[in-house]
Amino acid sequence: MNCKLKIDFDETVEWNFSFFREINPKFTTSADLPQINFIKFMVNKRLNNYGRAFEEIFTRIFYEYGKMVARYPAYFLIGSLIVSGISIIGIPTLKINLDLYKLFVPLDAPVRTEHERQQEFRSMPQGDLSNGNESKKLTKRSTDFIHFDILRFYVVHKNYENLLKPEILKKLYRYTNELLNITAHYNGKTYHFDEFCEKDIYGKCSNELNIWLKHAEVLFRDKTAMNNPNLQLSYPVMYLFNRPKDIGNVVYGVNVTGDKHEIVGARVLTVHWKINFISTPEREKALTEFRNAMDEFWKKKSMECAINFIPHNENAMDDEMRLIIENAVPFAIPVSIQLMLFVILSNYSTDKTKSKPLEAYLAVISVILSLITTFGLLFLCGLEFNPVSSTMPFLILAVGVDDAFLMLGAWRTTDRRWSVEKRMAVTMSDAGASITATSMTNFGCFALGYFLCSTPAVSDFCILTAFGVLFDYLYQITFYASIMVYSGRKESSGGLLSCCYKSTASEKAIEMRKNEQITESFMHKFFGESYAPFILRKDVMVLSWILFVTYVVLAIYGCCTIVVDISPKKYIRDNSQLQTFVHLADKYIWADNVMPVFHVMKPPDLRKDEERARLNDLIYRLEHTNYSIGRVSTNFWMWEYQSYLNDFPNVDYKTDFYDKSYLNAFFLQLDYQQYRSQVKILENVTNGEPCIAAFTFRTSFYGLDSWDKRQSQLYYWREILLNYPDLDMFIAGIFSPFLIDQRKSIAPSSMQSIGSAIAVMALISIFFLPNKQSAFFMTWSLLSISMGVCGGLSLWGSDLDSVSMGCIIMAIGLAVDFSVHICYRYHRSTKDTAEDKLKESLMVIGWPVLQAGGSTLFAMISLPLIPAYLVRVFFQTVVLVNIIGLTHALLWLPQLISALDPCNRIPIREKYPYSF
Repeated sequence: MNCKLKIDFDETVEWNFSFFREINPKFTTSADLPQINFIKFMVNKRLNNYGRAFEEIFTRIFYEYGKMVARYPAYFLIGSLIVSGISIIGIPTLKINLDLYKLFVPLDAPVRTEHERQQEFRSMPQGDLSNGNESKKLTKRSTDFIHFDILRFYVVHKNYENLLKPEILKKLYRYTNELLNITAHYNGKTYHFDEFCEKDIYGKCSNELNIWLKHAEVLFRDKTAMNNPNLQLSYPVMYLFNRPKDIGNVVYGVNVTGDKHEIVGARVLTVHWKINFISTPEREKALTEFRNAMDEFWKKKSMECAINFIPHNENAMDDEMRLIIENAVPFAIPVSIQLMLFVILSNYSTDKTKSKPLEAYLAVISVILSLITTFGLLFLCGLEFNPVSSTMPFLILAVGVDDAFLMLGAWRTTDRRWSVEKRMAVTMSDAGASITATSMTNFGCFALGYFLCSTPAVSDFCILTAFGVLFDYLYQITFYASIMVYSGRKESSGGLLSCCYKSTASEKAIEMRKNEQITESFMHKFFGESYAPFILRKDVMVLSWILFVTYVVLAIYGCCTIVVDISPKKYIRDNSQLQTFVHLADKYIWADNVMPVFHVMKPPDLRKDEERARLNDLIYRLEHTNYSIGRVSTNFWMWEYQSYLNDFPNVDYKTDFYDKSYLNAFFLQLDYQQYRSQVKILENVTNGEPCIAAFTFRTSFYGLDSWDKRQSQLYYWREILLNYPDLDMFIAGIFSPFLIDQRKSIAPSSMQSIGSAIAVMALISIFFLPNKQSAFFMTWSLLSISMGVCGGLSLWGSDLDSVSMGCIIMAIGLAVDFSVHICYRYHRSTKDTAEDKLKESLMVIGWPVLQAGGSTLFAMISLPLIPAYLVRVFFQTVVLVNIIGLTHALLWLPQLISALDPCNRIPIREKYPYSF
């Protein structure tokens, strides 16, 4: 054992000695290495020793890697450009995901299953109740993909006045008839409304859904008509010749009077048409043009009167998602230009040997190349782009140049008299571990976010950003490292910028510059000689920690007061017309009348009295929940069918209830056609036997004027349905249900994701910072910055939602950058005292860290011009994490380190030189 240990020891010492003699000439023989300490190091299995062994290997690898880049820069430069060129072929494969459910419904949310089952119900064949040619025609049509939608326009007075006035109602009904005649042009063809509308039994588009406007106009024009028993405008059901017609989904913000709830006023009305056609790519695009033509029609009508017409349909939110992307992504160009301007100015110097504006400019090009590679490869692998992901280019652009600042800072600390190869080797050994630590922690944070975030849009953003960080890191140590080599070769004549002009300096002058002893730049001297002693003054430290206590109090207050608020308005542009709709919906539409669709996927045998009674009991329970309008609002085909059968005295429910001749005749009645789409018929069933595969019914609720009420009611309705497992029921078609499920899961999900991210970041950082004290400082800083960002977002007006949760996880990854750099540099300092170590650390790392944070903030200047909540929260997060992070890295963290490490000690470079 002893012999083996001695052999291993000698080999290790000799292996490290040549390396460290290159870095520090004071080591003249291997005897200078403290062998006793080294043997203790190898035998002791504590964390610090393992960490230093890893650091030794890591530093050595980067040292050799720096040599290799310096010898063959062309291979790294051309190779990275070739990879970028190949990656471009993946960009045209881009697929944009605009589906609100797929993007923002948590994977484990009940509404995801409900939505999928609703689609399943819609895709079920309608079933045939007739015979002959009509049956064949229906069967053939059922194999095609049917596009079903409702085109809605909400009508509101420009001053939010009452709309139930005869002159307004008459005008609205006239407008709805005029709209049936508009046309749209696409691909050289003229399209009419009858090519998209759902047709009546005569094959024509009708204005039946809006006929109530005509009857209401008669009622309000002639007050005596109010007493007509054949016309009763009550809410939420209107009676025409004693036939009920639900108007709860077309009239909102109502004022009622009397026992019959007769309407005397309303703030919002709806005009709408059903569309139902066989879908083809060309007709889908033509429909888009037709919808645009409808929008233009209503805009013209709005100019003629004091009424606004707000378009809304099932695809309106999809359009908003697309517009957010189209508005946000082009801003990457001005952000890139801003970033280039900042890095050029911050790296310019009157001393040509220290001025590196072109090198800094190429650092931004390196980030752009990494983005091209990221998008190309991930799009080629099938990753879809979404509105949340549209902020990713800004993030990578803003933080991607940080590594370049650190590499340039490390280069400036090397001796100019060394060869380019040696300078590059020392630069990479010095900066390599630091930039690797920050890049890997960022990658790990976003990769963890991909697995922890239950919201698909945020998960896709996390994985896209994770690979963006990874490729940015790879391009920095390949493409940009090779740029630094070429810059180093021409440093004496002015760096790469000298390629743009003819140098007037003589060869002798250039050679003298090479042999000049290195001197620190003004900013590096400022941080080491002026700033560091200033912040270590006792009076400054007292004021600083008073400021820190204030910061902590505000951060905790913000964290405690942050509220869960998930609203559709956050997923649309601030200046969108839909914002008006969301305002109306929140105040009137979702509050006044909510009519969920209850699906029964395993119908009972309705021939049996007890089964019908049980179904009626279920509906009774729903009708007697809080906020229910009651029986008058229930829309159930079975009750109407029973009433229809009762007109035949010889009908026996046990034998005739499922008789297809009765069912067919019932659904062909003009008053009952509305129920046909609610019932799915099994065709291959003996006549008279149960032939209903599934059906739906509705009942209405009112007074749900807050999201808390909507959430509690939705879960209560689901709880009622669970009491009837044999019916296999679910609920769908209500107010943005994906938002409600998020409201319940977002808080615990956020706590889990944020806590896990902080824990994992701390562990990864410890892996790269094998010093207990440094690991403690880094973890403390990470917790403090994360708390400040959460509290700051709350105080800035943001809420807890899926977007802010993703941004907070992003902030955790970015917060590591500020902590790791200062801790790592302090850990590697050669000085004896905490004060001297801190001065050296700030001299080397202070200016690059300030440059990195400043470049990020400068790049964000134009983002507030994008009128979208998604981008606004991203902007707020980046600003907060950079301001708070810079304050920690350059003020509180240095002061804490000096306060907790006051004693003289053997410099770690001398105690364990093999690690450096």
